Amino acid sequence: MLVPTRDRPDLLGFCLEGLARQTLADIEVVVADNPVELPARDVFEQWRRDGWRYVLAPQPLAMHDNWEFGLQHATGELVSVVIDKTILQPSALELANRVLEDDPGADLVSWWNDGYNPDDEAGEIGDGILIPTPATREPERFDAAAELRKMFSLDERRGVDPIHYFRGKIVFGAYARTLLDRIRDACGQVFYPLSPDYTSRIPALALARGAIDIGRPLLVSYNSRRSNGRRAASNASYAKSFVLGADAESLRDLPIAGLYASMHNLVAYDLVTSAARLGPEWVTDLDREKLARRAREDLELISWDSEAERGEQYALLKAEEARLGVEPEPPEQAEPEPPPPDPLIPRLARAVRRRVAPPEPEPVPEHPLFHSPVAAAVEADRLYSTVGGGINL
Repeated sequence: MLVPTRDRPDLLGFCLEGLARQTLADIEVVVADNPVELPARDVFEQWRRDGWRYVLAPQPLAMHDNWEFGLQHATGELVSVVIDKTILQPSALELANRVLEDDPGADLVSWWNDGYNPDDEAGEIGDGILIPTPATREPERFDAAAELRKMFSLDERRGVDPIHYFRGKIVFGAYARTLLDRIRDACGQVFYPLSPDYTSRIPALALARGAIDIGRPLLVSYNSRRSNGRRAASNASYAKSFVLGADAESLRDLPIAGLYASMHNLVAYDLVTSAARLGPEWVTDLDREKLARRAREDLELISWDSEAERGEQYALLKAEEARLGVEPEPPEQAEPEPPPPDPLIPRLARAVRRRVAPPEPEPVPEHPLFHSPVAAAVEADRLYSTVGGGINL
């Protein structure tokens, strides 16, 4: 297990506790610390077990470089990247290992993710609720090439279909050592900017000899407001700083040049550059018209620190739409304003309430509050393994 981390030792503690609870005993854990302000050595020492290692680069690295640095220290036959804000269920690695043993021709395994919404991240950081997945499946092989085609088509917004969002990502699964070697032979290294979970996903899906979808979540993601992806998707200025920090030259090379405020445009850059590294036979045409539509949706959802920034980013998008002949979708019509209330109605309502007892309100179902995302991961494991999960260890 490779655990890259930067300045989140509090969340890393939950992640390492989850790894310490694994029912599969033979695991290697490499924590690749990449701090600017908050080193994580003390948290690592609190949870370390035999076979665990802490590595620290000589200086702060871009995210993809830190992942590559950590991977150089991993020796296991199966490698997964466990982000510091995610917690594996106790039986996760045992289940994944068993599925791969049952299908020795597979070299890539994927699983799903549950969300954990903190109640007050600035206060009691552990308190929160689990958002479980409503339905699960039996493990099955999936068509890795079809997943690639779906990604390049941009038919749907990223994440709309959660099953396809997870498939092939090393942060929601694991790659065999043989697959990692093929990726490195083809591309020079495994992780590249902008987002290393995407730039490794493309060659993994292209080069996998067999891919399995576990069919259920095996980890819980703490929905932190400090998440890079979450911040980049919600704030334009942060998205720009993320791009510049990963690879400043990529800003002009984005599929829609300079449009950093669209997450779909950033991901499209990862798709195109990753395919190009594999060679001309792997280059797949990106649907540019759909990219423009996805980008406009992104810009309508993101927040702006200045009107000047907003105007500059929209101007880039409009120029691309004009070049492609894409007509923006009309904005949704607002609901008509209700007519002003009749002043007689409140008096009638008060009179009725005096004569008729109000009905009992229906109970509102609530998610239970957990005091740790690790406890939520334990409960999720029990839920999927025994109650309708279809998989029993």
